[in-house]
Amino acid sequence: METPLVRLSDEESETVYEPSEDSFLLIDALEADLNSIEVIMPGICLEIGSGSGVVITALAMALHDRFPSYFMACDINPHACKVTKRTSSTNSTKVDIIQMDLVTNLLPRNLFDIIVFNPPYVVTEPLEVFDERLISKTWAGGLEGRQVMERLFVHIPDLLSEKGIFYLLVIKENDPEYIIQNFRNLSMMGSIIAERKIRGEHLYVIKFVKNDGQL
Repeated sequence: METPLVRLSDEESETVYEPSEDSFLLIDALEADLNSIEVIMPGICLEIGSGSGVVITALAMALHDRFPSYFMACDINPHACKVTKRTSSTNSTKVDIIQMDLVTNLLPRNLFDIIVFNPPYVVTEPLEVFDERLISKTWAGGLEGRQVMERLFVHIPDLLSEKGIFYLLVIKENDPEYIIQNFRNLSMMGSIIAERKIRGEHLYVIKFVKNDGQL
């Protein structure tokens, strides 16, 4: 998978998360799992919290010549929505973008074959999650770093198609095994498919499928 070209102005960099090691690990994990993605022939792909749009655009670049897939992204940050749209256009792909908080405006109709989420995962004080500064929303994860992502988890089984795959990026402090167990309670199976140690962080990508799917 190619890494998309992303351009952020100095002003945009103050509110939009620039592609970093976590973004690149997620792209690498998707590339390594591309055979599994191709097997399900995804019709609709979604990235939640797209930021610069680098991940959903990389997926669109990899798949758009192979399947008639529809690519969609959402972000609470209006500036991120604009940058995601521009990243998609710059790299000759088509990604539709909606401004919303997580998946609040999506109906639970099991439509999505691929869902990707690089959440705000940094362990912070609980109140930091509610900081109005847009850049804070890209990293402040609250208690155990899971305060934001856990709001989403319960919705994944209703959004994901029966053959669908959910890819989640977390860090060691989020307790990946605890998250995997939580998804077992939602009748989904999870396994770590990629990890990387960088300065100050141990990153993981977890792949989830419904119980009758293939990890």
